[in-house]
Amino acid sequence: MLIESIKHLIKMIKVVAAQIKITNNTLENLDNIIRYIKKASSKKVDIICFPETSLFYNRNRKALKKIQFNNHLKKIKESCKENKIHCIFGSNTLKNNKLCNSAFFIDDKGKMIYTYDKVNLFRAEKGKVISGKTNKIIKTKFGKIGIIICWDISYPEFVKKLSKQGAWIIFCPSYIKNYGRELESYLDIPYVRAFENLCYFVSCDSANKECAQYSVICSPSKIIDKIKGKEGLIVAELDRRKIVGLRKRYRLV
Repeated sequence: MLIESIKHLIKMIKVVAAQIKITNNTLENLDNIIRYIKKASSKKVDIICFPETSLFYNRNRKALKKIQFNNHLKKIKESCKENKIHCIFGSNTLKNNKLCNSAFFIDDKGKMIYTYDKVNLFRAEKGKVISGKTNKIIKTKFGKIGIIICWDISYPEFVKKLSKQGAWIIFCPSYIKNYGRELESYLDIPYVRAFENLCYFVSCDSANKECAQYSVICSPSKIIDKIKGKEGLIVAELDRRKIVGLRKRYRLV
C-alpha cells in the first residue's frame, strides 16, 4: 500500500545528515560517529544518517579481518540506546569472505533493525565488491522508510520500488567522488527522486576533499537544508501527513 494509517504513528520527526570526514583509522571514525550521535541527540533528533562507508572505508579484505567490527558495532548500538536515537551508517563488511558495501539501521534501543548491501555498484567497485541481492522497506514507529547507497540513486525504478511499498523517507548514505563538471547534474538527483516519488529524501555525503562534500534534505517541492564544502550537520523536521496528503492527491506511477 502507498498510504498507511497514521493514527498510531509519530507524525513529525527530526532527521539529521552528518557530513563527516572519513579516515583510514577505524577507531577515529568510530569516535566521530559517536561524537555526532551525541550532538544530534542534544538537538532532539530522531534519526541520524552518516555517509557511505563511514565506519570502515577500505576494500582490503585482510585489513577488514583485522578490525574488531563487532566490537565497534556494539559501541554504536550502545550509543544509540544511551542517546535515544536511530542511526544509519555505512561500512565495508565481509560476508562469507566476500566484500560488501553495507548500510546499517539501528534503533533507539540499540537494536539492529536492518542491514542493506548495496545492489547497484559503481564502476570502481565492480570486481572488488559483491552486489547485494535485494532491498526492502523498513517498518518503524515513524512509518515506512527506505535506505539506498550512493550509486543506487542513479536507478529511478530501484528507488521507486521503495516508495511504491510505502516508504515516505528515503535515506541515501553516499561517498560521492568529485569528478568535476559531470558532478553538477548528479547533485540535482536527490531533489528529483524526492519529487518523482512524493517523499522526503536525505542524501548524506562525506566531507573528505576528494568528495563532492554536498549533503541535502529534500521534500517533493523544495530543498529543505543543505551543506557544501565542510563538515557538519543539517537538520530538518519532516511531516508525514504532508506526504500522505500528496499521495492521496497524486498517484505514484
